[in-house]
Amino acid sequence: MKILYLVHQYFPRSIGGTEIYTHGLAARAQAAGHEVLALTTHESASGHREDFHIETTTFENIPIVEVHFNLSLMPHPARAEYFNAVIGDIVAEQIRAFQPDVVHALHSMKISAAALEACYEMRVPVVITLCDFWFLCPRHTLLKFNGSLCSGPNRFFKCVPCVQQQHDFARFPKRPRQVLPFLRDVQAINSRPRALQNVLLKAQRIIALSHFAKEMFVENGFPKERIEVLAHGLETEDLDAAGVLHAPRANRNEPLKIGFIGSLVPHKGAHVLLEALASIPDARVELLVYGALPESEYGHNLKAAAAHDSRVRLMGGFERHAIAGVLRSFDVLAMPALWYENQPLVIKAAHHMGIPVLASAIGSLPEMIEEGVSGWLVAPSTPTAWAAKIAGLAVQQRPVCQPQKVKTMDENAAEMLKIYEQVSCYDVTL
Repeated sequence: MKILYLVHQYFPRSIGGTEIYTHGLAARAQAAGHEVLALTTHESASGHREDFHIETTTFENIPIVEVHFNLSLMPHPARAEYFNAVIGDIVAEQIRAFQPDVVHALHSMKISAAALEACYEMRVPVVITLCDFWFLCPRHTLLKFNGSLCSGPNRFFKCVPCVQQQHDFARFPKRPRQVLPFLRDVQAINSRPRALQNVLLKAQRIIALSHFAKEMFVENGFPKERIEVLAHGLETEDLDAAGVLHAPRANRNEPLKIGFIGSLVPHKGAHVLLEALASIPDARVELLVYGALPESEYGHNLKAAAAHDSRVRLMGGFERHAIAGVLRSFDVLAMPALWYENQPLVIKAAHHMGIPVLASAIGSLPEMIEEGVSGWLVAPSTPTAWAAKIAGLAVQQRPVCQPQKVKTMDENAAEMLKIYEQVSCYDVTL
């Protein structure tokens, strides 16, 4: 069987949960004797069309086709955000060359719905995993331009301010000649929800990673029976090689080590932890923040806040195979998310190693954490609540939880291969 994986970004240029998951599926399919290809994108900063090109490479024996492009230079950028005909044509070419039996789209952002339409037009069965909320939200997080939570694109013009901030499309006209481009962009943005729903529902299988994610799509008009919930698996090899359990905190006089792992962007909420610690200056706590510090206002603010608290250490990034050692240095993993997190792999890794998790009561996180058994839930975006919980944990002996049973990547890959085999037999019609 030939399997084409579509994902917005991929190794080695980008490392994240979706990339790790895609690579795990592709590597296991390849090891099982199937032929695989990953098609991904890279948004170029170049303003020259001649710099847009296709690179072919490999990562750990997985062949990769990487499409370089600049969204702002597309003929109709506001529409190309979700339906990029240029990338659709490239995907069609790759389908003709590779002749896949099935396509698995792990993340369609940047690749766009045009890539999926190319699959349908060429009668290739498609499996789509909803790794986040891009099919509902042009920001993919369901966070509004002002940082507040969004219920979805349920009214006219609702997404326009967010797209203005995210991409600088639909700028309000200041001159008469700008009116028509503005109206064109607004029409494209308002057409987005229906267009993407139509494309998504053509897939042979639609998979949500959590019950919460499924319900969000159902509440936005998707048929409940079309979406199945199938949690993804965890890469456990590195974790098991390092030993599952980590060394205990000897006594309550040692600082409680709280760890954060993730992108240092506002919706991940690292700043909530720093604000919480600032309000409890006497708490015996050490905060280890892992993530590449961005050259942005948010990054500079984090750096400044950390400089004023000797208990905070900005650790930078780390190699993905070092995850076990990083987790073993924590007493508690913190996830102060401000957006609807969707089955984060780092929580599954903490569960596997017996590390309790302190997380926002938001998105799929309440599905993952059993209060007082595998961790605790805290009100999101509420530094006072986080401060109270952290202060309470700091005066106790090391929080303990037993390693939790998690689905492994091997188990999930076997599930997905069965799905590929099922859909590859479908008679695909438009």
